[in-house]
Amino acid sequence: MFRTAVSLLRPAAVSIFFILVCSSPVSSVLAQAPLGGGGGENPTSDTSRTPFKIELSGFINTKPDDGNVEVKLGINAYRETYQFALIDAKAVDNPQIGRAAILQQVGKYSVDFDLVGAKDLLSKIGQAEPGTPLAIIGFFQQRNRKLQLESVSIIGMEKY
Repeated sequence: MFRTAVSLLRPAAVSIFFILVCSSPVSSVLAQAPLGGGGGENPTSDTSRTPFKIELSGFINTKPDDGNVEVKLGINAYRETYQFALIDAKAVDNPQIGRAAILQQVGKYSVDFDLVGAKDLLSKIGQAEPGTPLAIIGFFQQRNRKLQLESVSIIGMEKY
């Protein structure tokens, strides 16, 4: 139908037709719409693909004390799962994102945080002695529970 209407118009009329269509309110709304998904996506949504930087601190391979949460850290490269007695979870760059938003999926799956990253960072976790206090920093993606490691340090030993 559109081609038929355009083919019936003269060349000058075609130009005017396209100007009118392109300047209509509908086209301006379409031009302002974000392309792709996730343009204004909330990173804390459990289906979010937008990663945000978090820090997890706690003790590796120990049972949590009363009031602390146990999370399971998985490293697919080693086919291992580690218990982590969580002391604190916080968003590094966004203080409005609370602990509850970071931990909203804990306990729903066999692995709460799927750790990925450089081999040296993964091996710091894999080779840590039970009870070692760790600070784990990385970019967390809620949708697939992936935590892309940026740093892993023993709490109290950051300078070494």
